[in-house]
Amino acid sequence: MHILDTKALKGIMCGLLVVAILSIACTGAENKNSTVPATEEVQSKVGVSAASSSSSSSGSSAARSSSSSSWDSAASSTSSSSYAGGYFPEFQKLKIDPTYKHLELKPGDSTNFTVTVENKDNKTIELKPKPVITPYTENFINESWISIDPSKGTLKPGEKQEFQVKVDIPKDADLGSYAVLIAFTEKVPEGDVIGSYPNFPGTMQLNIQVWIKPSVQIFTPYVNDLVEVGKNYTYEIKLKNTGSKDIAISPELTKDAVYSIGMPEKAFGDDAIRVEAPDKVKAGQTAIVKLELAVPADAKGSYIGSLNLNIDDPGIREYEGTVSLNFRILPVPEKPYESTFEAGTDSPITLEIKANQYGYNLYATGGNQNLTPSFNVSLIDPSGNEVIPTPVDTKYSGSITIVDDTYPQLLYSLPYMSSRGADSVEAGNVETKNQGSYQGGTTTFIKTYTAPGAAGKWKLSIFPENTENFDYTVTIGAAEK
Repeated sequence: MHILDTKALKGIMCGLLVVAILSIACTGAENKNSTVPATEEVQSKVGVSAASSSSSSSGSSAARSSSSSSWDSAASSTSSSSYAGGYFPEFQKLKIDPTYKHLELKPGDSTNFTVTVENKDNKTIELKPKPVITPYTENFINESWISIDPSKGTLKPGEKQEFQVKVDIPKDADLGSYAVLIAFTEKVPEGDVIGSYPNFPGTMQLNIQVWIKPSVQIFTPYVNDLVEVGKNYTYEIKLKNTGSKDIAISPELTKDAVYSIGMPEKAFGDDAIRVEAPDKVKAGQTAIVKLELAVPADAKGSYIGSLNLNIDDPGIREYEGTVSLNFRILPVPEKPYESTFEAGTDSPITLEIKANQYGYNLYATGGNQNLTPSFNVSLIDPSGNEVIPTPVDTKYSGSITIVDDTYPQLLYSLPYMSSRGADSVEAGNVETKNQGSYQGGTTTFIKTYTAPGAAGKWKLSIFPENTENFDYTVTIGAAEK
């Protein structure tokens, strides 16, 4: 395979410029009928036809005009052809089925699949299948892992041929992702260029995930809580060892890169969090990693970080063994929210205030799970008198999801999870159980107040507690029930 490089492309453009200059010089000669041949052959490295051109002209303006127009057309055609040839390698019209294959195999496993190659060209094509290593992959596959039968073939126009591709993973293979291009002809991209042509004609993409089933299940993938300054909180991260051997752990807080590139400072430092954990998760047992958070009295904003559990389990990669930490300081306003409204009649006033509490602390034990919003409400009537509305109704609503015991466990990214399926025996890396539990989401609190009405302009004052948001509705007259 050949690719037109920058040097060759420059040569083409220079050649075209020389021809253009000589053509203009010829057509500009006064009262002379002379012919000046100007030929510049350009042959691209990928087989694009050479661009050859000569121009002659007489002294007439018509001839000059015709020559100039013809050259512009030829130059445009040549330039376009050279551009396409320079940026796209030679290829043969082959249809590959499938064009993509994803395999998940354990060390020592083997599998095979069929690939059908069809000749869509108008000429006979020689087939020489082989794996081609791509430069952009987590791990580089050994070509000996892949064998293709038959090792060669010949396809006439319109013919098809099946190839058996066998993949053997050695027992000592490194865990991780592997990418390889299987080419069925010799005309395939080379070097770094191969990364730009994942669906190049005559090839198929093969991705292999080499993995083993993890022994340790992490039932607390993150800790997310709304906290108050000056208070202490305790969180428990649950781990279970489903294997037959003890697994060592060594949890530690890790630095979060987001705060090293000019982002706002954390609400507090890592020294506000104390980690308490056993040195191992015993076989068949459950262990608890405890986090104790003491929120400083002057803390503001948010804390984002990670707890690396450092699980000595070969089935768990480093980034899979971390627990995300996100703590947001409950914002407390210094003064109440104030607004005005106009009452057109003396009808009673109904005030409804609604607040949403989001799904903080879904997994960890402890934390601020019972932070109930409340409001101090007052009204100033059109005469300037303060009116304290009477609370008459309180409503609570929530969104609940029923999940199974495997829900918290997401050690594999979605592409890896999809092929095994959540209902398979090894669904990712957890034990599946036919049991469900309730998972809480957003909870909504609605408080309703009434006050005697009066026509004119009113002033409303609301001071919220234990909430980050609220909506209010003022109804003049009978409220809907």
